[in-house]
Amino acid sequence: MRANSIPARPRGWWIPYTFVGGFAVVLVANLALLYFATTTFSGLTTRQAYVEGLAYNDRVAEDQAQAALGWTLDVALSSEVTPLPDAAGRAATLRVTAEDAGGRPLDGLVITALVRRPTQQGLDQTVTLAPVGPGAYRIHLTLPKPGVWDLVFTARRGDETFRLRRRLNAA
Repeated sequence: MRANSIPARPRGWWIPYTFVGGFAVVLVANLALLYFATTTFSGLTTRQAYVEGLAYNDRVAEDQAQAALGWTLDVALSSEVTPLPDAAGRAATLRVTAEDAGGRPLDGLVITALVRRPTQQGLDQTVTLAPVGPGAYRIHLTLPKPGVWDLVFTARRGDETFRLRRRLNAA
């Protein structure tokens, strides 16, 4: 053996490095999952689940009374959702057609809509639709962002109340 030669590596010298590399991959994956789990949607839909649970029977009774009314609401978001020039949102027209159990137009309703962004807080708005014809109601909306919106409609006439939930996409 010569004095200036480098000794050959023993067989399997790389095996400890594969263990270290494997643990490094697992650590990086766990850190990425931890980051996304703490910075994205919390999944919290209500802050008072217990109180809402106590009112469950009342909600069932309201649903039965609503079914007895036989009302139907047909909801449409205009197909021409247009971006606003200042990029502050989307302009859209929301139309609702209301009919009773016999298919006759329902006039004299007060229809309000809670417009909610399911993935982001702070963009909710409550609007009241204006009557525009027999059983027809409409409002022009400004939606702050494109995408999916949840709408909760409440139609009232006297003591009668009808609620409807819809999810619409304002691309």
